[in-house]
Amino acid sequence: MKNVKLWFDSKRSFQLTGELLPYKGNTFIVKWTERSMDADAYVMFELDNEGKASGFKMKAISPLTDFSFDFHDLDFKVKSK
Repeated sequence: MKNVKLWFDSKRSFQLTGELLPYKGNTFIVKWTERSMDADAYVMFELDNEGKASGFKMKAISPLTDFSFDFHDLDFKVKSK
């Protein structure tokens, strides 16, 4: 959360930060703060047996998004405590 909004912050890429907006079901849209990237993405959360987020994948919203934004190849997992 950031200023009462659900937020995405990448620890490895300072430009990948932006608000998460509800879309459908377990899918959100991340609207990057850096608008010049033109690479907003779907964030699709995976849930465990208890309905808690266990990971997520991302996919560019626009088919015109530059291929160098390779977040669609990543498979994020929640760290076990």
